[in-house]
Amino acid sequence: MSRCCRNIAITIRFPACYSESNDCDDGTNGTQGPPQPIPTPFLVIPCLAGDQGARPVSVGTAIANQSIQADIANPGPADWPSYKFQLSCVIANLGAVASPAAMVEFYTSAALWFGSAGHDTLTPAQVQADVQLVGRVSATIPPGSTVLVNCPKYWVPGSFDAAQQGVLVQVGDLFTDPLTAPFDAINDRHVARFDEVMGAVLF
Repeated sequence: MSRCCRNIAITIRFPACYSESNDCDDGTNGTQGPPQPIPTPFLVIPCLAGDQGARPVSVGTAIANQSIQADIANPGPADWPSYKFQLSCVIANLGAVASPAAMVEFYTSAALWFGSAGHDTLTPAQVQADVQLVGRVSATIPPGSTVLVNCPKYWVPGSFDAAQQGVLVQVGDLFTDPLTAPFDAINDRHVARFDEVMGAVLF
């Protein structure tokens, strides 16, 4: 046998917790340390300035959300059959990454109007049963920002009486930050109501 040909034994030692998945009992995975949470959007419809999304909130705060707006898009002489309202809402993303396709939905409801008896005691199921969808739109919400989102369709109530309604808006990212309690403005930071929004416009 040639001098250059020798038998060399190589020993490979694995950690005691080694497995095919490379996971250890202590939560580490060898050289990479403990697993880190995946950054996600954190969408909030702020009730008030500085709202960080903590829920639940009081009923009074939930039904008077200051992020919702309604403006007459074609102001002029009183002509209720043709008045158009532009609904809009401020959406905040307090997360570390963008929400590239947040879905924003705009609703109106006579049951939510502040002049309707029991408007402040409605359950989420009762709210859902009465609201009418005006429009929905997808929006990109960058991290650490607030964006004013307009409803893609005008709301045309058709009469003075029909305009006496409250507005509900909800937003969610289907995959990374979905609604947890749809139509529940008290318990879900993705849901907002303004039962007096039309009162603010009309009176």
